Amino acid sequence: MQDLIESAVKVGWDDKEVLASVIEVADNLMLAAGANAEVEALLQGLKRKLE
Repeated sequence: MQDLIESAVKVGWDDKEVLASVIEVADNLMLAAGANAEVEALLQGLKRKLE
């Protein structure tokens, strides 16, 4: 992670920009994981009903 931050700063990103972007990506990944878990639970429920 530190390498990513250092690389971004070397090409002109501000420290705060880099960290805000990393946080945004992490947030989006967590939201996607939660959505995937919800879909998986719904699919499992449907599968049980169809059996």
